[in-house]
Amino acid sequence: MKIMMSERDAVKGKVIVSAYAVIEGEGNVILFINEGDVPYNKLWVIPGGYVKPNETVEQTVIREVAEETGLKIAPTKLIGIYDDFLYDKDEPIHHLIIAYKTEVVGGQIIFSQEAKAYRWLSVSEAIVTREVPEVFKRILKDFEKQSTTGVISRLSRYLTSQR
Repeated sequence: MKIMMSERDAVKGKVIVSAYAVIEGEGNVILFINEGDVPYNKLWVIPGGYVKPNETVEQTVIREVAEETGLKIAPTKLIGIYDDFLYDKDEPIHHLIIAYKTEVVGGQIIFSQEAKAYRWLSVSEAIVTREVPEVFKRILKDFEKQSTTGVISRLSRYLTSQR
């Protein structure tokens, strides 16, 4: 069955969907690539890229990380869904980013056209680095919050706030 979109529901501009991976290394550092392509060309981002029409979001993040880094990963937890608003020749682009916490299950880091360099940054370093786009800073803040927010720490925060 072919499903069509009505003309009145068509969006002016573009909506694109991407999947990105938070890959944590030893010492609580996160893998960043120096992006070699638009929209984040020459900026430091976590690995990931555009969802193709014939693949799931999880398949996308696995494929993109392999293409950009040579690493084989498994998504372990959804961190969140993020909005980034971009422009191409005055045309609005709504970039929807789905971010996963991932685990490395194989491979080794390689250089690619999409990743000109690699760098490991702590969340606090990434947040103050000017070359890290704001949307990735939001992802890392949520990642850090989720990593440190177990039942014990939530209870501790609650008890501390009651004093």
